[in-house]
Amino acid sequence: MTRFRNAAAAALLVLLAAGCTSGGSGSGDSGASNEGWTPEYKDGVLQPLPDGFPSRPITLLNVDAPGHDDGLYARAMQTALRGISPVTVEVRDQNYPTFGTWAGIQYMQDQSGGKDGYICEVAAMVGASLDLLTEPIEDEFGMTIEDFNPIVVTEQTPFVMVTRSNAPWSSYQEMVDAAKANPGTVRYAAASGSLLDIATNRLMRANGWTSKVIPMEGSVDAATAVAAGEADVTMLTPAVARSHEQAGKVKAILVVSKEPKAPTEWSDAVTTTEIGLPDEPWVSYRGFIVAPEVPQAHSDWLFELFKKGGEQAAPKERIANLPGASSIILDGEQTRKIVADAKVFAEPVIRELGLAYDQR
Repeated sequence: MTRFRNAAAAALLVLLAAGCTSGGSGSGDSGASNEGWTPEYKDGVLQPLPDGFPSRPITLLNVDAPGHDDGLYARAMQTALRGISPVTVEVRDQNYPTFGTWAGIQYMQDQSGGKDGYICEVAAMVGASLDLLTEPIEDEFGMTIEDFNPIVVTEQTPFVMVTRSNAPWSSYQEMVDAAKANPGTVRYAAASGSLLDIATNRLMRANGWTSKVIPMEGSVDAATAVAAGEADVTMLTPAVARSHEQAGKVKAILVVSKEPKAPTEWSDAVTTTEIGLPDEPWVSYRGFIVAPEVPQAHSDWLFELFKKGGEQAAPKERIANLPGASSIILDGEQTRKIVADAKVFAEPVIRELGLAYDQR
C-alpha cells in the first residue's frame, strides 16, 4: 500500500469524523434505467438521471494549492454551477506534492460515492498523461492511461516564461545571451519533470542555454521564488503568472504558442513561433476527470453539467483575464485522444532530455 493510499485513508477518517461523508454508494435508489436519457432542464436546472443521480452534493476536487490554476478553476466552475446543478457543488482542496492527478484518482476511488461520480477532479489533461512517463505511476498506483477517465475540457491556456522584473535582461534573447555567456548562473525555478519543466528544457536544448535548477514542489512555489528574487526565471500558466505580474514582481518574456505574436497583454514577449520553434505542442487543457469505475450514464450527465457551466459568466470572466486563453468544449473521447497522442509525441522528447522516471 503506497503512502498516497495511506494519506487518502487518513483524509477519509477526518471526513468521517466531521460527518462530511454520507452512507451508501450514491447511486439512485429508483432502479430506473438510464438508457435513452437526454438532458432535461427545468427552470434552468439540469434534472437528475432516471436512476436518481445525483442525489447528494458533488465535490470538485483540487489536488494542488488553492491558488494554483486548478483551485481557481474549480472555484470559477463552482460559481458557474449554482442555479444549474440540482444538488450543491462543493470544492475540496487535497494538495498532493507529487503524482497529484493520479493520487487524486486513487482518492476518488476510496471515497463514498467516488466510483459513482460524486467527486470530480480538476485536471490539466496533457500534464497528467506525461506523468506516466516522468513518474513511476504504474509502480506506485498500479494505474495506466486506461485508468484516466476524462469527462470534459472547458478551457485551453498557453504557457508563459517569466523573469523577475529587476533582472539584468529585458527580453528572452537577452536572457539566453546571459545564460550562454555565464553558464549555470541563470537560476531556473522548476517542478522537475512537470509539463512546464519539459517545455522549458526543450527551449534550453533548442536555443543552447543552460541554467542552475532550483527545485520546487509546484508552479505556485516557482512563481513565488521568482517574484521574491530567489530565482530568475520559470515557466507558468497564465493565472499563476498574472498575479505576480500585476504586482510588478515578474514580467513575461516568452509565450509557448503557434501564433506569430504574443497576446496584447504580453506584447513585449516573443512566441516560440517567432524564435523558430513553431511546432511546440505544450498547452494546458483543463477540465474534469472521474474515477475509472464511474458509469457511462453518470459521466454523460456530468459532461452536460460542466459543458453548461463552462458557458456561464464566471468561467468566461476567468478566460477573459488570462492572456492567450480560450473557452473550448471537448468531451471524454476527444480528450482521451489528445492525452494519448500527447503521450506518444512526448515520450521520445522526454527520453532525449533524460527526464523519464526510469532514466534517473
